[in-house]
Amino acid sequence: MNNNAPIGIFDSGVGGLTVAREIISLLPEEPIIYVGDDGRFPYGPRPKEEIQEFACQISDFLINQGVKMIVVACNTVSSQALDLLVSRYSVPVLGVIEDTASYAAPLSRKKRVGVLATPGTVYSNAYPEAFSRIDPTIKVVQVASQALVNLIENGSGGENGVKEFASRVISPFRETGVDVLILGCTHYPYLTKLMTELLSDQAQIVDPAVAVSIRVRKELLERKLSASGGNPERTFYTTGNPALFLKVGSQIYPGLKSVRELKLEGNEKIRR
Repeated sequence: MNNNAPIGIFDSGVGGLTVAREIISLLPEEPIIYVGDDGRFPYGPRPKEEIQEFACQISDFLINQGVKMIVVACNTVSSQALDLLVSRYSVPVLGVIEDTASYAAPLSRKKRVGVLATPGTVYSNAYPEAFSRIDPTIKVVQVASQALVNLIENGSGGENGVKEFASRVISPFRETGVDVLILGCTHYPYLTKLMTELLSDQAQIVDPAVAVSIRVRKELLERKLSASGGNPERTFYTTGNPALFLKVGSQIYPGLKSVRELKLEGNEKIRR
């Protein structure tokens, strides 16, 4: 395996750029190939079989690009397809849920953790199951919101109405007294400042991107796959509209300067 081969990262849209941003910040020598599947966004409401099909299709593309590792930046894919991807490919495949739970568990003194996620992630119960393996005494309160994801993906995350809507969405976390809140979709960290404001001092916000980037570094070191040399290439693809991806994505990752269009068989399965 070539140490200077890229790390492949993919998500259902722009949200995974929060993960790419953290990996680039922590590991600036590493080349990156990112795929945002905006053309088939959203993943959250889709059936498991379709999510698995899309995940394999994108991962096949990344493997063909010669990646040394695949990072599934999407919580929905991590909850519905990670085991399949791990068994399918010879390179390491990392998800976001297990590492995020391990990172968040020791932060909760009250043993009450909130998870804000997409319907697919919530219905899979992946986070409660992960916490039960780490610390069965932790109570997990889950709230599903696809609408918040859609607002961010469409570039509407800064509008005034988002604050009122987000306040209603997170009210169960206030009522149950969680002291840690996991932003269980990679789109949500775009709203970290707002969530912190709405929850005041009640809960510590956990961004899965931080936990994932730490795991990526650990895996690269253990496998002796860390890159060396300067000027790593970073390439970003979207299956949707490159201009819109660039507009919204550059707000999440300011280093985003250009986006390539990726045509995948099956892009006609768009559901709005």
